[in-house]
Amino acid sequence: MIHRVTIVLAEYCPHCVPFSLSNAKKIAHDLDVPLRILNIEYSAQELLADKLVKEHGDWSEDYLIPQVFVEYADGRVIHLLTGFSEAVSATESAWQALFSSSFYKNLVHGQAETHRNTLKDIVEDYLTFSSQCRRHCTKSTSFIELWSNPTKMVKAYVCPDGYVSRVIAFSTHPVVTWFRNFIVNQGVGEILNDRDLRLASRHGWELETDISHTFKHISPTGVIYEVYWTTYPKTDEERRRGLFLCSSPEQREGCKRLFVQNINSSRERCPQCSTSDI
Repeated sequence: MIHRVTIVLAEYCPHCVPFSLSNAKKIAHDLDVPLRILNIEYSAQELLADKLVKEHGDWSEDYLIPQVFVEYADGRVIHLLTGFSEAVSATESAWQALFSSSFYKNLVHGQAETHRNTLKDIVEDYLTFSSQCRRHCTKSTSFIELWSNPTKMVKAYVCPDGYVSRVIAFSTHPVVTWFRNFIVNQGVGEILNDRDLRLASRHGWELETDISHTFKHISPTGVIYEVYWTTYPKTDEERRRGLFLCSSPEQREGCKRLFVQNINSSRERCPQCSTSDI
């Protein structure tokens, strides 16, 4: 993972300030890392600049500036650009070539994937979809997190009234039994039918962009597992009950636990939280 961009410059150098400095700031912004400026007009910074250029850049006793580097957390350093001694326009052209190159695009893309390669990131980026409420209304739903740790997370599609149309457990290994216990511990086991728990395997290659290599970062099998729970009522009594979340998606209040009530109820908070408000 890249942890810093460094530019070696001098304020008197027309190749450095302002446009090379501005472009270095753009690189830092694109990579979402800090920018270190080493100004060779200051002795302490010059010593650091000399060492960096000598070890990783275009070194000579009177080396060209600006020089730009990306530094990785593991100690690796990549030299990106050296200014020209000819017209300033030559250095400007070098910057333009850098930003339009596939090398730079891959650098930014790789950094973005490094920053977002947790289970939560993958779910948010690739396994979250627009949806509408079912049975209860036709409003758009929010996908709200109920619980998570590095290898498992539970999220629910919830409408603005708090009705839950679907609950999904995501994990790096099948967790049907664990998810069933999670639902029971929420206090809504009364409406749980094992036939309504359905397991699905998600592979990086089946998404719009093949991210198989990202899946392999977090899953030993390269697979993300989902366990779906959608209630399918069979009787009139079952149809009268609905699953709700103690949290209005618009207000973000409540304890974020699941509870059961009449499907036409307007209460947004569970009985425990409602009682505590009295």
